[in-house]
Amino acid sequence: MAKKNVFAERRKIEQQAETWFNRTHDDIPFEAFADEQEKIRTGEEMLREIGRKIRRQKVYKLWRNVAATAAIVISVGTFTYRSYQSSNSPQITQVWDSYVAKKGEFKKILLPDSSVIYLRPGAKVTVAHPFKQQTRQVKLETGEVYFEVSHDPAHPFLVTTGQLTTEVLGTKFIINNDPLLTDIRVALLSGKVAVRKQKAQLGILLPNQQLSFNRYQETVKLGNTQVYTTERWLKGEYILEDVPLKSFAETFGNAFSMEVKFEQKALERLHVSMQFNKGDHPKNILNQLKLIHGLHYQIKDKEVILMK
Repeated sequence: MAKKNVFAERRKIEQQAETWFNRTHDDIPFEAFADEQEKIRTGEEMLREIGRKIRRQKVYKLWRNVAATAAIVISVGTFTYRSYQSSNSPQITQVWDSYVAKKGEFKKILLPDSSVIYLRPGAKVTVAHPFKQQTRQVKLETGEVYFEVSHDPAHPFLVTTGQLTTEVLGTKFIINNDPLLTDIRVALLSGKVAVRKQKAQLGILLPNQQLSFNRYQETVKLGNTQVYTTERWLKGEYILEDVPLKSFAETFGNAFSMEVKFEQKALERLHVSMQFNKGDHPKNILNQLKLIHGLHYQIKDKEVILMK
């Protein structure tokens, strides 16, 4: 519609100009007006038209400038608002709470979701804080730990152990991450768990099954086991199967708040199998080593020296 008005106005002006031109003769000076009054009247109309165009142009430029300024203000405002939102939006900072069971200490940790972690002496875990996000996260740094996980399908419970991640919804299981052992072991007492290495699934455990992951060769062994029951584990029963004597010494020392040393360093690599309870007398356990493996020992206060 605006274009049509412009063209009509232009055609009207051209027709007026043609009329003025036709009034003249080639042999006399050009005079486009019939008389002086018409000249004055036409001049005034032209001045008014020019004034209107100038005003329209000013208004147009003004609104164009206002629109451009508004666009800039809106853009800056939007950027500023987004920057403000970004800087002031609630950012969940991932922090970890550490828990360590000292020598002779059997530690119990109650988590915000009512799950429970039991640490044997020498074990260390870190727990995500805040705990309940999209997932519930725990890291087992070292030692042997028993988990009783509250059922919550909407928030999987993840336990990271070295290269492994054990994922559960609600169950009871044990993880042993003794750095002196070749394997990381996950034993399931009830429910179901999935164990993976990064994105690769290593196995799904059913009750009374154990997964062993060789941390050096990265091989997996899945088999049946009835080594522990919940009651036996919580009462402090230790079942060590074919472990280096150095590992036994660490476990024994943590359980009874003692320090175990070797007279001959080669003894550290000797493999032994032992079963004992935290309520046993330390001498009775050491006597088993003497009887089965021919080892001798000396006790000085809280220090034990093993020898051939």
